Amino acid sequence: MNRVDFTVAIPTYNGEDRLPEVLDKLKLQINTENFSWEVIVVDNNSTDRTAKVVADYQANWPELIPLRYAFAPKQGAAFARQRAVEKASGEFIGFLDDDNLPDAEWVAQAYTFGKNNPQVGAFCSQIYGDFFEQNSESELPENFKEIACFLAIIERGNKPHLYKPKKKMLPPGAGVVVRKQAWEENVPKTLFLNHTGKKAGLACEDLEVLIHIQQAGWEIWYNPAMVVYHKIANSQLKRDYLLNLIRCVGLSRHRLRKMTLKNWQSQRFLPDYMANDFRRLVLHLIKKGKLIKTDTVTACQTEFLWNTIKSPFFLLAKQLESQGKARSYLPLAQSEDCLESIAAAFEEQNFCLYTQSILPIGNQNFNTKHSEILLRIQDKKGQIILPGKFIPTAERYNLMRTIDRWVIRQLFTRLSQIAKSNSNCVYEINLSAASINDEKFISFLSQQFNRYEISPETISLGISESIALANMKQVAKLISVFKEIGCQFTLDNVGRANLMPDYLKQLPIDYLKIDDKLVHGLTNHQKNIRGIEQIHNLGYQLGIKTIAVAVENNNIMENIKLIGVDYAQGYAIGYPQPLNKINIDNSNLNTVNSWILQPAIA
Repeated sequence: MNRVDFTVAIPTYNGEDRLPEVLDKLKLQINTENFSWEVIVVDNNSTDRTAKVVADYQANWPELIPLRYAFAPKQGAAFARQRAVEKASGEFIGFLDDDNLPDAEWVAQAYTFGKNNPQVGAFCSQIYGDFFEQNSESELPENFKEIACFLAIIERGNKPHLYKPKKKMLPPGAGVVVRKQAWEENVPKTLFLNHTGKKAGLACEDLEVLIHIQQAGWEIWYNPAMVVYHKIANSQLKRDYLLNLIRCVGLSRHRLRKMTLKNWQSQRFLPDYMANDFRRLVLHLIKKGKLIKTDTVTACQTEFLWNTIKSPFFLLAKQLESQGKARSYLPLAQSEDCLESIAAAFEEQNFCLYTQSILPIGNQNFNTKHSEILLRIQDKKGQIILPGKFIPTAERYNLMRTIDRWVIRQLFTRLSQIAKSNSNCVYEINLSAASINDEKFISFLSQQFNRYEISPETISLGISESIALANMKQVAKLISVFKEIGCQFTLDNVGRANLMPDYLKQLPIDYLKIDDKLVHGLTNHQKNIRGIEQIHNLGYQLGIKTIAVAVENNNIMENIKLIGVDYAQGYAIGYPQPLNKINIDNSNLNTVNSWILQPAIA
């Protein structure tokens, strides 16, 4: 990694539409000729086309200013900033949110201030609100300036000044520049106020970082020569949005207070803080209580005071909840190593698709073949990592939606490159529970059909039996929407749960894929034979074809033939091969009936 003087880091989540304007502003930076700098976009587990936007800009980006892509697998602003620090090459790291537009001299002013003030560990920008939507001024609540700081609007004069620790005031993370040394030496990799959005009820992880740096003896400054414009939509000025934002700030306050106290001071002064908070809330209600229902600013102030009181109890409950969840997962070190492999796969395009043949073996006249697409990761040493190793970690850190969408885009891209006259082919995409429960997934998949001009008749959506049983309402909706336009559906891992005809009648499935554990024990256990017979007979009655997986020897093959299973897949038929080594042309398409894509299992 080549050293540079300054790094601009842009953490973003689903920033496909916002990111281009920030990158365009960075392209126009001036007075940067005397130092080197780079830009890193930190994709915080986005499900949109953020990675594609960065790739398109990289193709037309100034050669002297590296534009790099990093993937932060753990969702939350704190994790994204930590990933930026780990990836940054600069002595200084300037953070811009994906709705922060820097002035033309922002980079130059930031680098100059940092070099001229070696005692400064972090310094912030002057941030103006850019109310860019129509009629935005009319949306501003009366006395908006009293709560403007909660929206990262910082206008504190035209002279630089020091944030003194005794004042207990620090700037928000938008537009902040940190000295990499100060961060690496003093900020823990996992902060207490980590969160995955306002639904978690927390905020202020940026202030937690600055307190760590300040308490280590570094100075925190305000530098008005660094100007940033914060784009604020009308929706961010609505009462409900503001109340939710300020509620999160209030609930996080106990942690920030506790950080400024020594251990012996906590027990002594925290009761005093709580008593003072109650006093302030009571006085506020006496003075302005009648305005809470009609005045947004008063309601926000009340929300802040009330949730500041609740903060100690809320954070204790969060801590206990987090500890409980941690016990049910892999050991942390093992999980972290796997997580890094997943992040590297996104950053370095190390995900890859493999294909394994599926053959028709039933008495019916099947004149076409099947193939299943399997997801793998290729590590830096060229070793292949199987899904069983990384999928549990992906599920733990809510990465499955992103992985599913990556696979869909890759498959559709591949399909769009081959002959479009492939109506005899059915490509099955196996979906995770996260995608099934994602309210935006139906819209996403519909968009991909249109974007890549893929015929829905060529796609079958695969759902694990256990997922279907646990999410019947969502699965029924998915089937209803996509059956109507021609998609097919496969029920996977059949046999792990109690197969019931009633629920299958509610879900018009086209294929039943028999669980590998039933097939594995077929030759030694009569119970397995009866289980497979039950699944096949039920499928036959309902007009559903059956597929046996893990067919690894001739004995298993002969047994499933006797039962009447329609298709077989396993090492006895063929080993998985890299999809990119398989030549798919018009002649091949005439012999392929179903490609089964399984990102979560195999």
